[in-house]
Amino acid sequence: MDSLHLFGERSLTLVAATFDNRDSARMAATLVRQRCPLATWQVAITGPGEPALSRKLEPEEAGIARTLLRTHALLGLVGMLVGLAAGMWLVASGWPGSLSAPLISTLVIAAFGMLAGLMLGGLLSLRPDHTFVIDRVTHANRSGRWAVVIHPEDTEQTRASMRTLRIAGATPIRSF
Repeated sequence: MDSLHLFGERSLTLVAATFDNRDSARMAATLVRQRCPLATWQVAITGPGEPALSRKLEPEEAGIARTLLRTHALLGLVGMLVGLAAGMWLVASGWPGSLSAPLISTLVIAAFGMLAGLMLGGLLSLRPDHTFVIDRVTHANRSGRWAVVIHPEDTEQTRASMRTLRIAGATPIRSF
């Protein structure tokens, strides 16, 4: 895996579909496993009162930790460098506010750039695109419905999963 890649998870996309009963969910999961080149951990069934719901929705704890570290480290560094360049540009351009203390001005702007990078890293780590799918599955389970949750690793697996869930009679949803 590329060390500059922001995300540490193998699966960046989350695909799910809800079903009225366990048998329909099982049949859909079986169909997905037969038609799509997915590993066992990539397809899960969740139901009402599911004790391992969070683990089935986000199974890559180590990958999430890597994502946290990577996004914060890389984007914090990039933000600091952009802030440093902006501070140096302000001093070089002769902006009066920076000329009285050029080093301090540059360092303060670099610190604000780093803070902005860290905040962006935090936002990306939260995976706001997964929230939509997780909320739908959680709501379905609380309402007595079942769900099939898929963690595709690439675009082809995502397309095949979506197509197969439609064949199973479901309306799939996905993160981006």
